[in-house]
Amino acid sequence: MRLKLISVFLLGSLLAGTPASAQKKEQKSVLKKGPNVSLNITSKKKFPQRTYFNLGLFSNYPCLNGVGINAISSLQHYNAYGLQISGLTNVSGLKSTGVQISGIANVTGKRACGFILSGLTNVTGTSAYGLSVAGLGNISGGDIKGMGIAGLVNVSEDLRGVAIAGLANVNKDVQAGLILSGLMNVSGTSSRGVQLTSLLNVTGKSNEGWQLAGLGNVSVENKGVQSALLNYSVENKGVQLGIGNVNTKSDARGYQIGIINVSTDSTAHQIGCINLKPETRVQMIISGGNANKGSLSIRFKNKFTYTQIGAGAYYLGTDRPVSVSGFYRAGVYHSLTKKLDLSADIGYYHIESLDNKNQGIPARLYALEPRISLEYSLTKKFGLFVSGGYGWTRTYKGNHAFDQKMVFEAGMVLF
Repeated sequence: MRLKLISVFLLGSLLAGTPASAQKKEQKSVLKKGPNVSLNITSKKKFPQRTYFNLGLFSNYPCLNGVGINAISSLQHYNAYGLQISGLTNVSGLKSTGVQISGIANVTGKRACGFILSGLTNVTGTSAYGLSVAGLGNISGGDIKGMGIAGLVNVSEDLRGVAIAGLANVNKDVQAGLILSGLMNVSGTSSRGVQLTSLLNVTGKSNEGWQLAGLGNVSVENKGVQSALLNYSVENKGVQLGIGNVNTKSDARGYQIGIINVSTDSTAHQIGCINLKPETRVQMIISGGNANKGSLSIRFKNKFTYTQIGAGAYYLGTDRPVSVSGFYRAGVYHSLTKKLDLSADIGYYHIESLDNKNQGIPARLYALEPRISLEYSLTKKFGLFVSGGYGWTRTYKGNHAFDQKMVFEAGMVLF
């Protein structure tokens, strides 16, 4: 019986002593001593030791609760609360709260809160809250909440607030707020708010805000607004506004406003010079009349509307040489029968007078021509049409009237 009690007592003592020894070992591994050339006001009553005032060349101590100023560097094994100023680097093993100012870099193992300013980089292991300003870049292993300003890049997992970068803002997951860069903004999953750049905005999954770029916007799903020269989304449920807009998935029911709109969605709403859907018929038209002596054009015909772009030889009078024109027409049509369509449109003509300018005619004119047409389809790919309307020809300079008359045209439709 005694032997059992002694055995239990020894075993209990051994088990109880293990965590304590491990804790001491862990403390030693964390509190690594390094070179320290500084004057410090420190309290040793608490663990880890608190330093309330630090002034030196370079410092290495457990924790700052106050002010630390060093000519070269400052390193805290645990946390830094207060003001840190170093000529080269500030390093905090866990958290920093307050103000960090350095010539090269501020490095925090976990979270940084407050105002962080460095000549090159600010690096945080998990998150940065507040205002981070760096000459080169702000890099966070977690999120940036508040404002990040960098000469080149802001990199984080999430960005919520304001990010301004000379080159790019790159986020693994979410960008939320105002994101401004010189060249590019990249979000791995979603963008909420405003992305503004001169070159390209890229969202890996969903744009739920406003993408504004000088060149292009790219998103898998657009639920907001894309504004650029070129806009691309797999699924457009919002608005695309640009010179060219592309949507490659059906049943999105979004809006496209631009010069050229391309969508595989037959239900998409398109406003533009050229609108292409799966059911769009692309046709060639050869025609002539009393205004355009001869013209060749391409027509993009949708369910109820069409647009037409072409070129021709414009007629300015029997005593004058032929001029050339480029024109664009847009209109609507209604099928009276399976083979007969009634249409109404308006056209804009740009006219180069060529040799006529030597006879006192302006070198360039423009004309507006509304008209009504009847088109009869002889086969699925061949038809004939006649049209009539009125035309006004005016000068660009001073917008003076040059000519006005009834216009007539007839021709054939191919394809």
